[in-house]
Amino acid sequence: MEKRKAIAVHHTATSTGSWDGPRAEANLRLDESESYYRKAFAWQDPDGDPTNKGSYKFIHHEVSADGTIGAANVKACQTGIAVLNGARGGTTIPEADRKGVWNHLAAHIRDAGLEPAELKSHEPAVERRFFPAEMRVERQEDGPTKLCGYAAVFNSMSEYLGGFRERVKPWAFAEALKDSDVRCLFNHDPNIVLGRQKSGSLQLREDEKGLYMEVELPDTQAARDIAVLVERGDITQQSFSFTVAPDGETWEELDDGTALRTLTKISRLYDVSPVVFPAYPETDVALRSMRSWLDSQRSSDDDKPDIEILRMKIRIEEEMMKRD
Repeated sequence: MEKRKAIAVHHTATSTGSWDGPRAEANLRLDESESYYRKAFAWQDPDGDPTNKGSYKFIHHEVSADGTIGAANVKACQTGIAVLNGARGGTTIPEADRKGVWNHLAAHIRDAGLEPAELKSHEPAVERRFFPAEMRVERQEDGPTKLCGYAAVFNSMSEYLGGFRERVKPWAFAEALKDSDVRCLFNHDPNIVLGRQKSGSLQLREDEKGLYMEVELPDTQAARDIAVLVERGDITQQSFSFTVAPDGETWEELDDGTALRTLTKISRLYDVSPVVFPAYPETDVALRSMRSWLDSQRSSDDDKPDIEILRMKIRIEEEMMKRD
């Protein structure tokens, strides 16, 4: 019998009742056998103690007060798949185990006569955001002209992004700045390179206010024109391209019913760009993440009126249809 990682599919009775994951886990008996715990979970830590329930994840079976493991709970399985897809900060299990855990949870959902949500790819998807720029041009008699300013401002609430608003938490770029080789482009156009981290012509750093940029402009006609346009106030916004780490976002609901996405960890920063016309932010990735979050809310919060979640989901679907 395979004793590691994703636990093999098994078929049991199913339940569509309410779900309380912490209570189910608390009801499990302590110091039981490995076979006992494997009946309740979908993943086993290969390096953990197999007789300790802390070595397992993705509990989805109902557990009675005396520790008897019962039916697979459909809401628990749906919530588990939502977590695999990034809801609630995602999961820390190895990428290679995600498919096996999904197979296990999906089998129970199908046994209940329902269709499970698909397992989404974890290939990083690039997003773009723009901010009103605090840019200035520094001209030097005996040195290069510099373009300086903030490419992102921390805790600045975004415009309405079609179903949600967004902010960037302080120090969200810390890890990305260690590994990324960021370019400074104009209008995100790779044919108009203004600077690059690797060459030293682009300097990026975080401070208490945001992501600060300083680029030594090349002696090209395009760069000279951009400097003049910034000085005249014709270019007043910056944009950056990025991907979010699997555990790099949180979701919450504001008092007015709008969802708020907080970016806590950027996994990679691709470019920073002064822009003339900031395109409508590319929010498909965020909308999909929001949809997973709402699915998990519906599965875990029985007191929240379904109509509120339905309204938010309708707004998401409408925004997604605009992009098709």
